[in-house]
Amino acid sequence: MSKKHFKIENEPQTWDEQFITGSEVRAIPPGIPSNLDLFVKRRGKPGLLVKNDEKIDLDEPGIEKFYSQAATSTAGIL
Repeated sequence: MSKKHFKIENEPQTWDEQFITGSEVRAIPPGIPSNLDLFVKRRGKPGLLVKNDEKIDLDEPGIEKFYSQAATSTAGIL
C-alpha cells in the first residue's frame, strides 16, 4: 500500500492508510489543540469542519489540506 500525502497547516505529511480521523490529524506533531476547530479543504470545494471521530478518505483526488481556526464556541467573545 502506498503512502497517502496531505498537509496540516501547509506542512506536508504522509499516512500509511486510506482513512484518517480528526483525532489522528490532531495528534500529528506539533498537534492541533481541542480548543480549535479542525477543517479539511479539497481543491474546488469549501473547507469542511472535521469532527474527531470523522474519517477522511485520503484516496480522493488532490491533496487534502487540514487547518485549524478558533473554535466556534468562543466566536465573538472579546
